[in-house]
Amino acid sequence: MPFDPDLVIKQLCPLFARQADELIDLHEHARKRVLPGRCVQCYFRLQGAANPQAKSALVPLRSWLEANIEVVAKGSQNQVLETVPLSLEAADLEGYCRGMMTQFREDRAYRLPQLTLEFQYKAAA
Repeated sequence: MPFDPDLVIKQLCPLFARQADELIDLHEHARKRVLPGRCVQCYFRLQGAANPQAKSALVPLRSWLEANIEVVAKGSQNQVLETVPLSLEAADLEGYCRGMMTQFREDRAYRLPQLTLEFQYKAAA
């Protein structure tokens, strides 16, 4: 099912009235497919503010984010080394980022002076 930002945001509005700025940012960035990291940040902020009913309402958004955004590892010359699927299992953005950094430090053997991780939208199929 294609992501309809208008529909998803409309369903979230009553549950997240105090997070209107996050909803507006999320809507704009998702619709235009820009600033994927900001979309992930908005998701975690909404999740952090959610009661149990609201958390279940975030499932369609989470599914869309995980289907459309990935984490890209780049070397010092900005070359793409690897892409990793987005999996929003963490409690917050900091925990997610720390987990990804740990995964790359402990599970990879890149011998580079610099390694950068960033969010990006997957290429359209």
